[in-house]
Amino acid sequence: MRRIRARGAIGLGLVVVLAVGAIGGWMFFRSSGGGDEPIVVGTTSTPTILDPGGAYDAAGAALMSNLYQSLMTYAPGQEEPVPDAAESCEFTDNQLTVYRCTLRDDLSFSNGDDVTPDDVKYSYERVLSMADRAAREAEDDTIPEDEKFAYAGPSSLLASLEAVRVDGQDVIFELNQPDATFPLIVAGSAGAIVHRDSYSAIEPETDGQVVGSGPFLLDRYRPNESAELVPNPNYRGAVETPDTPVTVRYFVQSDDGTAAEELLADAWEAGELDVNNGRMPPAVMSDLNRSDSGIRVAETTGGSIRVLAFNTDQGLPMSEAAARRAAASLIDREAISRRVQQGTVEPLYSLIPVGFTGHGTPYYDHYRGVTVDSLRTEMEEAGLELPVRFNLAYSRGVANHAEAELIQQQLEEGGLFDVEISYHDWAEFIPTIYGARGYDAYLIGWTPDFPDPATFTDTILGPGDGLATGFSDNAINELISRTHGEPDRGRAAEDFLTIHDLAAGSAPIVPIWQDKRTVISTVQISGTQNLVSHSGVWRLWELHRI
Repeated sequence: MRRIRARGAIGLGLVVVLAVGAIGGWMFFRSSGGGDEPIVVGTTSTPTILDPGGAYDAAGAALMSNLYQSLMTYAPGQEEPVPDAAESCEFTDNQLTVYRCTLRDDLSFSNGDDVTPDDVKYSYERVLSMADRAAREAEDDTIPEDEKFAYAGPSSLLASLEAVRVDGQDVIFELNQPDATFPLIVAGSAGAIVHRDSYSAIEPETDGQVVGSGPFLLDRYRPNESAELVPNPNYRGAVETPDTPVTVRYFVQSDDGTAAEELLADAWEAGELDVNNGRMPPAVMSDLNRSDSGIRVAETTGGSIRVLAFNTDQGLPMSEAAARRAAASLIDREAISRRVQQGTVEPLYSLIPVGFTGHGTPYYDHYRGVTVDSLRTEMEEAGLELPVRFNLAYSRGVANHAEAELIQQQLEEGGLFDVEISYHDWAEFIPTIYGARGYDAYLIGWTPDFPDPATFTDTILGPGDGLATGFSDNAINELISRTHGEPDRGRAAEDFLTIHDLAAGSAPIVPIWQDKRTVISTVQISGTQNLVSHSGVWRLWELHRI
């Protein structure tokens, strides 16, 4: 196995690629056949479950994009969806309320059964059915909190879907409002097609088994350890059938407390990985050795963001906008980026990050120069008793404890807040946010579901409430509805800017930083420039041995 010449804690020789235009020809070579030796990909992003009806996490969606098909998908270098399981898809009315897709007639699931329009219809309806069950049980006081159904899945993305009909090989989606983003949603994990006889209508499959029709078949899955993928010879769709098996290794915090990022860095240094697509400790990432030609890196501005989200339910400590505005004012993003993340992320002043239409700096514009005394006056006039006491929860990440401690220190400066921080395992963290809603505030990442500003707007500020803050604003919802009806997304930019200016004024969610997307590989691997993008699709099929 290779050894990497070191500089600092861990040596990683790199050639950094900053943009597609700078990518050399080495990335585009591919072999005539990959053989039986799998390409090993390491990541710290671990799935919850592999059922697209119940999973709504970035890691789950990433892996599922290789195992299931959607009617549409995203081609490398394009932000507009192209047909995959469908022969074609289009809006059939000028109001953007009827979307019609013609399903290919040569598709089969991994169990040998044909993929039918009824399977497509069933796949969408079960997402909504599970969300309905989660909503009912959340309101049922007779069910203990820890027994309530916590799998709402990607239902927030389907808020505009009224009904699904089948007409021969056609699947017709009837929407309850104009929605120019619906094709983008169809191309993502919310549109993944499952076998209707293999998946319960209201129960998620949690056994790690997959019946799909994607480019890969799941040969073996060990939660929090690995997923072994083999090419699907019966795949028919938009991408080329893979020529090489892929093994994904998942790194999670060990029993002795070693962070996942540190374990990933150790495995990379030991030569156990062909591709490193996870986050290593900031100290390692900031001290990369760029002189070793044996390692190559593709690095671009990422679409994932880190935020501080508040539970705004009435009666909770952060339900008052005055308290949230004070917190938004006290957050020092530059210090977090420099001292904790060591320059490996970019400070963020909008929920829409750089690279998306509608990006601005509303959280800087609203809160620059605001003094602690003026914040204290506003909070007291709102009837708040100071200091406001609340709990701040966080989960996995080697730097997350230091980040939470620094944010605690920033918020407590001036005596406006008394913050208790608490770490929670990921398996507890997510259900508590979306099911029990048991935290006053929480630090969490948000990864775009599709390459459009609506994924940072509709889904987390609108009725979908994708971060479970409980926040709702009529003016924001009206503007969101207006952006739905604008097929030219550039022309919707002003509305997106206004939405996020309003959001900054209420501050239910406070942006902290935007990531940098980094993929490291050995020189024997090509295709890493197409592995990830703003679409959320993880193109493991693009990886090849040279």
